[in-house]
Amino acid sequence: MMGIHHHEEGSSRGEREFLGLSTTIALQRLHDDIDTVLCAYEERFAKQRWLKKLKLPFAGGPSSVLSWFSLLATVAVVVAFFLVGFCFSAGFILSFLLLTVVVITREEHLKRTEIFRKVRMVLEEIKCGTELCRDWTPSNYPHLCSPLSPCVTLQWTYRDGKIVNLPWALLVRGDYIVMRPGQVSPGTCTEQSGKRSFKCGETYGLAQEMEPPKKPTARAPMPDLICVVEVTPYLENLRTTLDNFLYRPTTIIDQQRNLLITKCIQQWGFLIVFLLTLTVGALRYLGYYLNGKLPTNWMNVFLLNPSAALLPVLPLMFPLLWITINLWGTARLETLLSIPQSVMRAEVQKSFQEDLDTPTGDLDQIKLPRRTIAYFWWQLFRGGSELLSRSANVVQVLGSITALCCVDKKGILSWPNPTAEKVFFLRNASNNENSGSDQSEQSSLNSQCCQEHYHPLSHIIELSSQKEGAGAIAEVLDLTHDQHSPFKLEFDDHDFKNHLNSLKPLGLAILVNTCCPHTQAHYAKFCGHVTAVAMLDKDLVPVTNRRCLCELARQIGFTKHARDIFSLEGQISSYRHLQPDVVRRDIKFARSLQLAAKVKVPFPHSLSVVMRENPGGSLQLLTQGTADIVLDSCDDYWDGQDLHPLTEKERKRAQDFYQRSALTAYCTAFAYRPLRHGITGALSGGIDGEIAYLELPPETKHRRDVFSRDHLMDFDNGGAPLTHHSISTDSLLFTENKDDDISDAEGCFDMQCHQVFIGMITMQYQAQTDIVQLIERLERACIRFVHFSKENELRSRVFSEKMGLESGWNCHISLLSDCDSTVASPTKQFEFKIHPSSSNAQTQVEDENEHNKLLPNLESSKALSSSAPGAISNPDTSLLDPQIVNQSKNASIDRSRESFEMRDLRSHRLNEGTSQDSAMDAGNDDNCRSLSCLTDSTEQSAPINFDMSNRAKLPRGIENIRPHLENVDNVPLLVSLFTDCSAEATREMLKIMQQYGEIVVCLGSSASNSNSEIFLQGDCSIAIEPLYPQVCQDYPAYTESNIYNNKAKLRSTAQSKLLLPGPQKIVTISPIYLSRMLNSISCSIATCRDDPISIVAIIELSRRFIQGLWSCIQFWACCAVSLAAMNTITAILSLPPMVVPHHVLYLMCIAVPLISLSLLRVESDPAIMKRATGKKQTTLDSRLIVFVLCCYGIKFSLVVLFLVISYCSFLSHPIEIFSDDEQENENLSQDLAVARSFILLGIIVHFVAVSSSFVHRDYTSFRRSPLGNLCWVAASAGLLLFHTLTIVVQICTDDYYWEEMDRVWPIVLFLLLTASVTLALTEFFKWEEIKVNNRYIRRARLDFGTKLGMNSPF
Repeated sequence: MMGIHHHEEGSSRGEREFLGLSTTIALQRLHDDIDTVLCAYEERFAKQRWLKKLKLPFAGGPSSVLSWFSLLATVAVVVAFFLVGFCFSAGFILSFLLLTVVVITREEHLKRTEIFRKVRMVLEEIKCGTELCRDWTPSNYPHLCSPLSPCVTLQWTYRDGKIVNLPWALLVRGDYIVMRPGQVSPGTCTEQSGKRSFKCGETYGLAQEMEPPKKPTARAPMPDLICVVEVTPYLENLRTTLDNFLYRPTTIIDQQRNLLITKCIQQWGFLIVFLLTLTVGALRYLGYYLNGKLPTNWMNVFLLNPSAALLPVLPLMFPLLWITINLWGTARLETLLSIPQSVMRAEVQKSFQEDLDTPTGDLDQIKLPRRTIAYFWWQLFRGGSELLSRSANVVQVLGSITALCCVDKKGILSWPNPTAEKVFFLRNASNNENSGSDQSEQSSLNSQCCQEHYHPLSHIIELSSQKEGAGAIAEVLDLTHDQHSPFKLEFDDHDFKNHLNSLKPLGLAILVNTCCPHTQAHYAKFCGHVTAVAMLDKDLVPVTNRRCLCELARQIGFTKHARDIFSLEGQISSYRHLQPDVVRRDIKFARSLQLAAKVKVPFPHSLSVVMRENPGGSLQLLTQGTADIVLDSCDDYWDGQDLHPLTEKERKRAQDFYQRSALTAYCTAFAYRPLRHGITGALSGGIDGEIAYLELPPETKHRRDVFSRDHLMDFDNGGAPLTHHSISTDSLLFTENKDDDISDAEGCFDMQCHQVFIGMITMQYQAQTDIVQLIERLERACIRFVHFSKENELRSRVFSEKMGLESGWNCHISLLSDCDSTVASPTKQFEFKIHPSSSNAQTQVEDENEHNKLLPNLESSKALSSSAPGAISNPDTSLLDPQIVNQSKNASIDRSRESFEMRDLRSHRLNEGTSQDSAMDAGNDDNCRSLSCLTDSTEQSAPINFDMSNRAKLPRGIENIRPHLENVDNVPLLVSLFTDCSAEATREMLKIMQQYGEIVVCLGSSASNSNSEIFLQGDCSIAIEPLYPQVCQDYPAYTESNIYNNKAKLRSTAQSKLLLPGPQKIVTISPIYLSRMLNSISCSIATCRDDPISIVAIIELSRRFIQGLWSCIQFWACCAVSLAAMNTITAILSLPPMVVPHHVLYLMCIAVPLISLSLLRVESDPAIMKRATGKKQTTLDSRLIVFVLCCYGIKFSLVVLFLVISYCSFLSHPIEIFSDDEQENENLSQDLAVARSFILLGIIVHFVAVSSSFVHRDYTSFRRSPLGNLCWVAASAGLLLFHTLTIVVQICTDDYYWEEMDRVWPIVLFLLLTASVTLALTEFFKWEEIKVNNRYIRRARLDFGTKLGMNSPF
């Protein structure tokens, strides 16, 4: 891999070649370390007392299916049945109770050991990796020079004698790692020589601050340190997961089930029925109530009647039914997640954005194979733990989700690489007049650009007519990114070819500098040095704005072979500090932006490459860097036809564009000059061995003023100075008078002066199309998409607009604490100093970098303009004392004062990556919000077109969220963007959302080491392997083509044979895969960003399941209450129980579960993803009770009424029963048998009639027939047919039945006809229920879309 050993000194290269562990040993050590920790936890769990384990399943919490009360009540009923002679029923209930206890205890054990089994699964994958890693190559790891991202945590590590970019989770004790300057330690490690050690999160930086030089000085780069890892870093995250995985919030479905079944029915219902029947029985026994001649046996009165009435409300079949149904729902989800594997096999090129969230229905064409569902159900029942179905019920959570929270951006929400968005260059106004006549000439030039040996800089080198232009115009060309490709883009203006002469030098500079593979390793090392140096200056922050621009060069007309005629002669890396007065002057504008109070200035730096053209041998210097340092090195600019002096006016226009663009984008400037001298020595960038960087003096005007006198002497044309600093080709073509190559600092500094300004390019991260579609569809489903951004408010808002999130006056909240962003005491803050080893100084910075690019050292800067980007409507706020503003910034970065340090942000700083690139996106990591201010602008019409003032009085800082919710309004729960988020602040905000009724699904990167605790906080979490950033589009981030599906080689093992009956997944055991498995242990779903898995599809599947589950449970509960009510009423009427115990057992264990299970099937309905779930009801209130009594009570009360009337009619009038006719009393037992047989048929008929209204809960039977549910049709028809045949057989075989038919047929007819009445009335009440639900849904949607709190400005 390119650049693997570029960081090493030549003398030690061979010495270090065999350092480090082999991959096999490292993976085995990782396996053993994880296994040791896991065994300790398993042993601790095994040592718990068995009595404690037995108590846990029946603790009575919301997640408990069987409470102690229900258990003891069931035992009491069993004893009563034994006493009254119903031994069969008692034995059946007792055996069923024992089975239920065993299953529930087993489920609780599986729940508490679920994470252990998942870790064991990962250990098996690591074991496979130890066998397959022999085929791994360095290309299977991320590219060594890949731009670092806050979503990806990588570490240069020696493996098999080579340096690879190892995923953090795979680091083990004994690993030899390369600590680069400015990098945060991935764990506890010690330098190989033993001189220095680092704790986890400590930054490798300069030991002491160096005084800025008075003249250009060569600086040796900080050396890379070879360190030995002492403790496997992943183990700490593993322990956190094992300690906290059971502390997720109880799902809302469990809470509702607990409220309805456990509390309302099994507790309150049990007590009400028991008291009623016992009271009536006591009155009867004492002769105060219906004192007829019928004997009142105390066992019947006190035992049989209450037990028969209580039996339906006992748990019985329900716990087993609940467990089975939930496992079935999870199996359906797992089946859906396994489908993309076959999709990928059939359509290898199918992309994530094409499949994820297209406007069409996701599940319309997806058929879930029942055999696969059954396979996954069986695996789950045996203890399958991949989806954490027991400890984090993913189906219940996804089915009731109200907020999808994403905590990472790059590679997940956005493309991993920024793409060019604007191109800035200067041209003369007079050029515009000739643009039309020159169009054909430009077209021909475009064709020349594609030729290998065409020199696009020849127009600059050659002397022009030297005519005085009419003035410079700042030309800005916009580019649009192709959303289906990570790099492809095109110019918005189709006439961009008219500017090709201006663009061609820019394209060549991109090819030979920005995207030259020979410069990548040097630039990566230079960035580390710049980061370490910037850490010691409280006002500066490093910026990495060098990203792939090959596609832009290709759009201009170049091929990648255009750089073949150039050879790299040297690389000059320059940087400088800024004077404090310059910083204070330039940050005055910060106070006018109500976003933040602290500003850091981008660290001025540049990288110049010396290229030799072949043939010809001429030398060119091409420079790329921050605009301040590049513009200071330029005296002229190229307008596409001629050179012109870069006056203060043009310089200021370029600076203003840079400042505006740097607020929200990556902006970099380019310059060029021909050379007469080559460069040698350390300053040449290590071409000859040693490396040195050029530190410039901090004075702003040093470069332009010091050499102003001999500016015309540097390049001459026959001894006559050129009026406009033009360059003669004669001085380049005749090389016999050329001076010796330059090797000293002054010479290198002089070499970089008097350059020609070419232009600037801004780059921006673009939101992926599928994410925009996902947010739109979630919005329709009333699911709030919440982005927790590590960036500051301005940058976060700009990107949120790209995703389609609302960005109005009250759209975002900063979680950065006020105590770290307000001015406490100017006199104190001036005393603060920066700790040299402050952790994460470079990650804290990146957003500040880009933001603070807008603070160059401009000698022309005057008052700050309120029309600049991000300014608010009140320009007077820009007149704040710059000294105070600067002091407020100093306060935020001090680490020596504990009182100003946010403890909840500390762990984020320890865990965050050390990327300079990520520093731009993590400006808050060091408790400092990055902002940039603007210089005075003469172009008042060109500000960023939005107002960044957050006029709503929303809270700022995580500690102010709760007081605001308690005392002001609920707007913080309704916004979609939180900025300046640390890991601790994100966790706390998720916790607040959950406490206020939100069901939160967390979405984050599986390649980051800082997401572990965030994943544990969500109701359930989804880990996504992000798209990795590329150093250049010509070099993939990594490849797995050589090891694709390598796990298939191990399918012959015993474990693999067990998996053969199930669907075979394509699994590639690679470093990236193992890292994803390790970091996502606490997540229910772990997938890759480019896998064709639809988040909307799994939410829709879960919603359908939850709708069916709730219909099933509601119907089961209503039937149980109805049966209990029947026996209670008959007991009050002093009648024998209408439904005898064995009939109750048959109904509650066979008939009702059959009908209930058939209601689980919910047909695909597009409207299901357009309904608002709203806040779930978990408490009882009067309105809820009235609604339940009206919608459900009346439905089943009619059933109870009709059946009780029929029962009384079968037994003749109850008064006749208490007559003195002994003959009638003798026939009572036979009449009871006949009555109960027909009543059982009537119960089935009426239950089936009522269940028809549960098939399609949101549609009446006229709009959507229940016959469409074939499962319900089969179950209902089967039960009706079975009971009809039973009655027919009884009539034909029992003479008494035949004789009684003459008397009871009208009652039977009444029983059957009332079923149609029941059906009609249930439809009417269902229609009323639908209207109430629709009003509720409309109100919930209104609540979802309303953000106006009491501080609304309207």
